[in-house]
Amino acid sequence: MIEKSQNNLIKDALDTVSTILVVEDDEGLSRLIAKSLKTIDVNVEVVHSGADAIDWIADNSPLITLMDYRLPDMTARQILENLKDRNIDFPFIVMTGHGDEKVAVEMMKAGARDYIVKQGQFFELLPSVIKWVFKELETEKKLTKANNALGKSEKKYRSIVDNALVGVYKSNMNGDMVYANHALSNMFGYVTPEEMMSGGILQIYKNKEDRDSLVTKLQASGCVDEFECECVKKDGSGVDIILTATLEDNIISGMMINITSRKRMEKILIQSEKLRAMGVMAAGIAHDFNNVLAIINGYTQLLEGSCEGNEELLNGFRAINKAVEDGSETVRRLSEFTRMEKSTAKHVSVNMVEVVEQSINFSKPKWKDVAQASGATYEIDTEGLTSVRDVLGNPAELREIVINLINNAIDAMSGGGRITFRTWEKGHSIFMSMADNGCGMSKEVQSKIFDPFYTTKGVEGSGLGMSVSYGIVGKHGGSIDVISQVGKGTVFTIELPIATETIFPETPVEPVIDIEAAKYHILVVDDVKEISDLLYVFLTRQGYNVDSVQSGDEAIKKLEKECYDLVICDLGMPQVSGWDVIKVADSLENKPKIGLITGWADMLDSLNKDDMGVDFIVSKPIKYKQLSTIIKETLLNVTQEAVGNSKYMP
Repeated sequence: MIEKSQNNLIKDALDTVSTILVVEDDEGLSRLIAKSLKTIDVNVEVVHSGADAIDWIADNSPLITLMDYRLPDMTARQILENLKDRNIDFPFIVMTGHGDEKVAVEMMKAGARDYIVKQGQFFELLPSVIKWVFKELETEKKLTKANNALGKSEKKYRSIVDNALVGVYKSNMNGDMVYANHALSNMFGYVTPEEMMSGGILQIYKNKEDRDSLVTKLQASGCVDEFECECVKKDGSGVDIILTATLEDNIISGMMINITSRKRMEKILIQSEKLRAMGVMAAGIAHDFNNVLAIINGYTQLLEGSCEGNEELLNGFRAINKAVEDGSETVRRLSEFTRMEKSTAKHVSVNMVEVVEQSINFSKPKWKDVAQASGATYEIDTEGLTSVRDVLGNPAELREIVINLINNAIDAMSGGGRITFRTWEKGHSIFMSMADNGCGMSKEVQSKIFDPFYTTKGVEGSGLGMSVSYGIVGKHGGSIDVISQVGKGTVFTIELPIATETIFPETPVEPVIDIEAAKYHILVVDDVKEISDLLYVFLTRQGYNVDSVQSGDEAIKKLEKECYDLVICDLGMPQVSGWDVIKVADSLENKPKIGLITGWADMLDSLNKDDMGVDFIVSKPIKYKQLSTIIKETLLNVTQEAVGNSKYMP
């Protein structure tokens, strides 16, 4: 969420009315867009046609325009051409319901600041995209102003006296400085030009390669324009310089301008773009990985029903489902990694001794079975696990930290070794430490161990494990420290505040609902065949009449031919998305109930099911018992509504 001060910055920094114009023909979707933009403290205006958009932009100056690519009366391209003929230029972002690479390229070439697909993470990304484009506009404005000033200085080549506000120097080919003005000496932190001249010009270049390159270019052409290099001030700090220089009679004459601030802004922009790209990447990973987890979770839940009485198998399936739940939590936190969310909504009372024991059991395949197969033996010492009071936290997140520490310790003891756990209390905190007798870490590695994407494992490591663990501990109000010595091992210590209250996990009581399943016709839509097959098998076993398709296009054809009581649809699908299916279903005379099953559900928390125009939203991996109850409740409403309308009355 953008901070209030940053929102005010958006309002105050640009010489324009702080209004975002939304050009979207779907009234329901435009309301959702306006709602998601409430986090950015600006006005939102909505128009529903290209003609209205042209009139509004011509009469006003929107901060940014969010424009649907295809409108009822014209395309975004036609809107741009019309306004271009009027010499009206405006910043805009293109929205589309379909991810089309050709459209994206076309609109980016036409000047679009960004291109966003109305699927999945759309509402979550909108505020950050607006913020990004605003920063880009603000920075461009500042850079344009700076470059104009630079251009005037460089093009006119006025006399040394006239150019007193920019750094001017003269030197011979040996590097002896024969002239420096006050602006130049101030730029490099010297009291007087004479003090700077005494050292010669060679001393200011950070890299000898830059100096040699400048001289080579001057000898080849006699002049150099816009040569960028890193230099060093008197106090040793760095300064980025852009210079022009000419060579005449073995004397180099030139001007220097400090562009450190500009370079810093460029780096900030690049970093912001990387983080935004990471957010999109993480969201995509979350969606795809949740589909994989949904398949594993679905089949184990179906198989559980076939193994009544076989406690060993049932325990195995339960362990798999527990691991799937933890995996789903890990994926969710990966998507949160770039959003920096710090919600404590899922925190309950947790005992760290139990967390350690569970983590040891979960990681057993790596430290025992696989390791022993390769001839390595690991000893896990838990004698130091003494009774401690509970902390408030997310059990899956805390298990992830300990499992990650165990895995890293195993990697540090490739030939085998010992891992020792301890817990204790001190003051208002509980402590958990894990020590190994592996290869240890150097001081340099220790200083970077919690940096994102830093890894010593080469291609085998993602570099996210310890940075995510660090973030989890921080969100729990605690700290994590490391002490290590090369050749002697490593000790990680986690400190967490003792819980001041007891919060038990919610155990929802599922109502017993009886309906005659055979009366209901359900359409299942998911582009992942394994998931649509799972839902088909599950619902058919429940007694429903089920049709299953693998694309939004097939779903729309089915809806046009047959009547359904319920449509269960994935949101993120290629070509024809879940949005398109919902829109068609909503337009039918006999409108079916609609349920979304999606890997994006955690990103839609800010929007309720009524805003989405659906009857329920279920996250992947699917909890089938919960899904069964939700479907029964939804279809029971269908029957009650039908009876109320006398549809089934004799």
